[in-house]
Amino acid sequence: MKSYDWMVDYTPQTTWIEGHGIFIWLAEVFGTLGGGLYLVALWSNSMRGMFIGWLLVVAIKGGLHMAHLGQPSRFWRLFLKPGSSWLARGLVFVALYALFGALQFILSYWLPGTGWEVLFKMLAGILALLVVAYSGFVMNYVNGIPFWNSALLPLLFAVFGILGGSALLMLIGLLGDDADLIAGLGFTPLLLPVSASLTALYVWSATYMGPAAKRSVMELLKGRLALPLWIGVAFCGVVVPVGATIVMYGAGFVPVFLLVVTAVGIVVGVFSFNYCLLKAGLYRPLTPVA
Repeated sequence: MKSYDWMVDYTPQTTWIEGHGIFIWLAEVFGTLGGGLYLVALWSNSMRGMFIGWLLVVAIKGGLHMAHLGQPSRFWRLFLKPGSSWLARGLVFVALYALFGALQFILSYWLPGTGWEVLFKMLAGILALLVVAYSGFVMNYVNGIPFWNSALLPLLFAVFGILGGSALLMLIGLLGDDADLIAGLGFTPLLLPVSASLTALYVWSATYMGPAAKRSVMELLKGRLALPLWIGVAFCGVVVPVGATIVMYGAGFVPVFLLVVTAVGIVVGVFSFNYCLLKAGLYRPLTPVA
């Protein structure tokens, strides 16, 4: 690419998906899965699921963000701008989630069933939802990439987060807790069609957001991103889990193999969904494109 191409042609964003930016993609995915797992486990009262979800956000997502920073010792400065930066708000959400989640685990161990435990479960749950959805708000705030300028993005992240969390809870349940398995399996038939419909609606609506967003859609449907979209999101994330779920309900029993296939397919779909969103982002040029 010539040095001036960004002025006259659509330019892919690379900061959050290529090179060192891979850490951003992975942090986004683990934040989505961890927060979603915490929410589903909170609904089913699975302490093991809640703790693993908390670890995914605090340890893995937080560690990946720190690895991406050029000067990690200065990250605290983001706390100073929550009123003007979604990145700063996201850092606040993660920090409060880490705190409230830790307090909730302490109260669940020492004071189970008390009002304090219920309060901190509610607070941690609210923060977990914000952690899941805030990536959508961050991307929506980037005005130079029209493909991301949709109010559906935070909702999409929330739905994919809860769907991915359900898949992880199913895998956790396979380790010996039938309640986790049943809870995770109960969410997937509802959320699979919702996530597929919202994704289709988002892609369709993007064609009306201007030439740059329409170009992003073309890259997804039949360009350089067609493979991760159709194989990763559509086939692995929707077709395989839906097919496995239909077979399980039709057979009247739940084979372990099909459970694993369903859960792994959904997780692959969440990774692919985040990858496609970040990779499809195109900056509009300064001059009109013929």
